[in-house]
This record gives sequence, C-alpha cells and structure tokens, in this order.
Amino acid sequence: MDAFPHIEPVQVPRAGTVLEAEVHGPSRGPLVVFTHGGWMDRRMFDGQVQPMVATGYRVLLWDLRGHGASVPHGLDEPTADDMSADLLALLDEVNGSDRAVLVGQSLGGMVSQRVVLESPQRAAGLVTIGAPCINPTGRGVKARLRLAWRLSGMIGALLPTRLIRKQLPQGTATTSGAREYVRATTSGVTREDFGRLVDVSRGAGDGLQGKRFAVPVLATRGALDASAAGRLTAMTARRWPVDGGRFHYEEIPEAGHQAHQDNPEAFNRLLLAFLAELAQ
Repeated sequence: MDAFPHIEPVQVPRAGTVLEAEVHGPSRGPLVVFTHGGWMDRRMFDGQVQPMVATGYRVLLWDLRGHGASVPHGLDEPTADDMSADLLALLDEVNGSDRAVLVGQSLGGMVSQRVVLESPQRAAGLVTIGAPCINPTGRGVKARLRLAWRLSGMIGALLPTRLIRKQLPQGTATTSGAREYVRATTSGVTREDFGRLVDVSRGAGDGLQGKRFAVPVLATRGALDASAAGRLTAMTARRWPVDGGRFHYEEIPEAGHQAHQDNPEAFNRLLLAFLAELAQ
C-alpha cells in the first residue's frame, strides 16, 4: 500500500527552471507548505506528511530552485527574495488566493519568512525549524546577525570541500537516519556552494526594515543544534517582531539542526497543536 496516497504532482515554470512539487491529502483541506533547507530536498519532510494528511490537511512539498528535481538554478545567483517569489508562484498555482500555513527548515524558514513579511495576506501562520529571524528587533542584533554570517562564510572559505562534506551529517543531525539523508543529499556540495548558501542567508532580510509578522509564529530549534543557523536561531529567539504577542519558541529535545527528522514525534506534536490553535 502506498505510504502517501492521493499525491498530485505539480510543475511550475519559473525563470530558467521548473519548480517540482507534490500535493498530498484531501482536495479541500487547509494547505500546509513545507520548504526544505539548503542542499536538501522535499523528501526531508516525509515524516510530517502522514500526520498532517491524517488530520485533514493538504500538504505541499517542493524543491527550491537548484535543489532536488528543480534544476537548474535558472539564475546566476538566486537570492532568498527570488526563492520567496517562487514560493508565491507555487501558492498561486496550488492554492489560488487562499491563505496557507508556511513551514520551513533553515534556508526554507528564511524564505518562508520573506513571504509572510512581504505578502502577509497569503499566510495563515508560520513555523520555522532552525531558522533565525531575518528581521529581528534591535539594531545591535541585526548587526551581530550579519557579522555572524560573514564570519561563517570566512571560515567556510578556508575548509576543503571533503571536510565540509564529512562534517555536514554529524554537524546537522543526531540520528542515524537523518545523518544518512544529509550525507546522501550533500554528497556533491562544494566549498563554493557553502559560500553561496551563506551569502543567501546573510541577505535574507535585505529590504525588510520596519516590517512585522502579522500572523502567529512558531519558531523551533533542535536543543542540540550547534550549527551556525542554530546558534543564530537561539540568538534571535526573543527578537521576532510579531504583532499581538502571537509568538511561541520551542526547543526540540534530543535533536540537532534537522530537528523534525531527528525527533519527528516531538516536532509533529508541536506543529499539530499550533495548527489546532490557528483553527480556533
């Protein structure tokens, strides 16, 4: 029996590429959109599909441009703004003008934030996993955020590609299954790729000064996440500009940067509780 029944493939042509996606679940359920992190693909959310569908939600999984099946990049240096525009195009295709709950891990969480900040009418809520706030309150915090990304890029530029590939599974995941997934998806990553991802992350909040989150936000982080993005997630945890105090921050026990893969039971409980709260 198919583990994920009722799968609808989706293809959306975009500048220089075709975005590959799939929709799971009932045709009329509320939509939850999952966006993966850098170098990963939509399979990283396999552990979230069945619980969401069983509760009546539609689930949209997609590959960011230049990732998974959405190749090539199509742009010389795609930015978080380019990727957020891609996400809006997918929403247009799958959900029309209806609101969706956006869930994103690491880079995917930053891309999702841009959509919420620039097009709040398209989102019903936001959930992030190991993704720092891209528009934190406090001038000093923003400066420290940019400096931290710059330093991460400088350090990465000194590391040989083979060492980056070796360290990624152990540095981002705590369980054997999640580590094997990371190892497989990052087998072709280069030092130059590392630098590009840092550049995209550093610029994720460009042009968003003064914008606030107008929807409820659940920010999560693996309690054992020692990655650069994980440390910055903790640093910005109390600096989200969310209207109405509708903000929750939770740490997932026994989990690293791939928190929803390391401890899917704990993450899924938090996500389903958040979705239930939105429905009230």
